[in-house]
Amino acid sequence: MKPRTCFLFKPDGIGDFFLASGVVRLLGEELGEENLSIAILPIMEPVVRGQFPKATVICLPLRTRRVILNKFVANCLRSFFPWLTLLRMKVDLSISLRNMRDYLQTVLFFSVRTRRRILCNNPLLESNRPVRRWTEEGFNRLFRPCFIDYPMAVEGVPNELEAHRKLLSEALGRNVAVREIWPRLKAVEPPPIAATYWVCAPFSSGLEKDFPRERWAELFLAVQEKALLPLLVLTGSLDQKDRLMEFQSMLASASPAIAKKTTVIIPSNLQKFIDLLAGATCVTTVDTAAAHAATALDCRTLVLFSGKHQGMFAPWVTSSRQQWLLPPESLGDRPWHEAHQTADILQHLTVLLKS
Repeated sequence: MKPRTCFLFKPDGIGDFFLASGVVRLLGEELGEENLSIAILPIMEPVVRGQFPKATVICLPLRTRRVILNKFVANCLRSFFPWLTLLRMKVDLSISLRNMRDYLQTVLFFSVRTRRRILCNNPLLESNRPVRRWTEEGFNRLFRPCFIDYPMAVEGVPNELEAHRKLLSEALGRNVAVREIWPRLKAVEPPPIAATYWVCAPFSSGLEKDFPRERWAELFLAVQEKALLPLLVLTGSLDQKDRLMEFQSMLASASPAIAKKTTVIIPSNLQKFIDLLAGATCVTTVDTAAAHAATALDCRTLVLFSGKHQGMFAPWVTSSRQQWLLPPESLGDRPWHEAHQTADILQHLTVLLKS
C-alpha cells in the first residue's frame, strides 16, 4: 500500500542536500508535494521553499562546532521547540536521508510517529564509540525500523545516491532506477545579471580541497588571451567574502582587462545562489556546493577535484556538460592540484564550451 504522507530527515550539508534533491522530487511526484514534511538545517530553508514550495519545512538549528556549551547540550537546547513539533507529527512513512547520524539526530528522527521507518545502517557505528552504538541499538529494538545496508560505490554513482535509490525502492515497493532520483535543481528567479557571464566558486569548506588562487589566476589569464572570458563572477559564502575580494584584487593586478570584467557577488540565500549559477554560461569550481548545484542544474561545469571522499559524494554528472578533473592515483605525496596543469585545464574548458 502506497503511503500518503512522508517525513524526510535531512539535516545535512549543502551539497549533501543537493544530492538528495532528486529523491524529494520523485516523492513529491509520487505522493504529492503537499504530503511531504522535510527536516533540514535552517540554511537550506530558502532552497526547500523554492524547489518544493508545497512541502512542510521543519528547521533543526543544529551546529557542527562548539561555541560555549558542549555541542551536544547546545544542540539539544536549540532543537527543543522543533523537537516538540516532531513529537506532534504523525505520518505513514519516515525516511532518514541522513546516514551518518549522531546521538541527537537519532533521537530526532525516531521522534516522529509513523507506521514505517526506513534508514541506512549508520557508517559512524564502525568507529570505536560504544555509546553511539548502544544508543542506536536501543532505538532499533524499541521501534524496529527497516534497515538498508549502506552500499559500496558504483562506477559513476556516488554511495550516497545509491543509498538513496535503495531507500526509495524499499519505500515505494518497486525497483527505483538511479536516474529517477538523480539530483535536479531549478532556478526560481531570473539571474541577477543580464549580460553573459561565467561563475567561479574557488573556495570550499576545507582548505585541502581548494585550488591555489595563483593557479586560478593563471587559468583565467590563459582564457583571456584566447578571448573566451566574458564577465567573471566570483562567488561563495558570506564567510568567504574577504578571500574573494583578495582574489579579485589578485586578478586585477595580473590583468587590467580581467579587472574590468570581474565582480564579486554573494547571494543573500542559497536559492539565489542557485539562480546565479543557473544563468551562467560556465561554472568553474572545486569540490564544493557550487559543483553539486551546477551539476544538478546541468550547467557547463568544470570541477577541479581533489579526490577527497571520492566515490561517496562525487564525482557525478548530469550530462556531458560537466567534467570533474581528478588527480591520478600515482601522485604520491605531491599536492593534488599539481596534477592539473593549466594547459590541460584550458583544453578541457575549451571542449566544455563547445558542448
